[in-house]
Amino acid sequence: MTNVQHTAEPETDPEKVRLEQVAALTDPATIRYLEEIGVREGWTCAEVGAGTGSIARWLSNRVGNFGKVHAIDIEPAYMEGITAPNLEVRRQDITTTPLEEGAYDLVHCKILLMHLPERERVLGEFAKALKPGGYLLVEEADIRSIQRVDPPSPLLTRAAMALETFFYFGGADPGYGMKLLPAFRRTGLKLLGTDCQLTAVQAGTPEMRTISLSMAKLAPVITKVGLMGEKEIEAVFDQLQQPSDTVLYTPVTVSVWGQRIGE
Repeated sequence: MTNVQHTAEPETDPEKVRLEQVAALTDPATIRYLEEIGVREGWTCAEVGAGTGSIARWLSNRVGNFGKVHAIDIEPAYMEGITAPNLEVRRQDITTTPLEEGAYDLVHCKILLMHLPERERVLGEFAKALKPGGYLLVEEADIRSIQRVDPPSPLLTRAAMALETFFYFGGADPGYGMKLLPAFRRTGLKLLGTDCQLTAVQAGTPEMRTISLSMAKLAPVITKVGLMGEKEIEAVFDQLQQPSDTVLYTPVTVSVWGQRIGE
């Protein structure tokens, strides 16, 4: 097994903290899917949209000294401090620089394609990047689930709708998770499995921090374009951060995996 070391540093960047929170919620399911696929020693893997590198680290340990992991991101700074002989961090925009065709035993991405205008073209390029017998695991979100709140809160529901609208403004598809399965089938890969993950989180708990950080990241733009006012945003944060019986869902994460069959 390859020994991957991660240098611990004080966390001051809110975006890195947010990415780590998202990983903490979603990585356990991702690892279950990778174990079902059967990632083995000697594999060459691409982790696209690697974030802070949590899954890249897991893959690096799994493929061993004779394997390779390419941790690819348009902003790789959040992976600083991750080192291993078999792990290469790459700054790469996969919308303009596709993965090498026929190069990988595994390609994985999570909550990436929904942000890309040409998402299905990129998905097809991921399929082409597989070696014969290689595997593709794609995980995408449907953020509309965060509109479910109990007890009902018109303010939180409106904030969730504002987030959804903002995603559309930016060319993203906030409901792409529900479209992933048919898009995956169109790649021609053999479908092996599909699953989804949904987590209920309660106001004032550490788990709610993921949603709070995502809201904080987009709040300035949401207020600027007039989707919500500053006082409303402040009230949203109060409801999310103050302990109460309020429960809402995280975004649904839909996961689909399959294999390249043939020559």
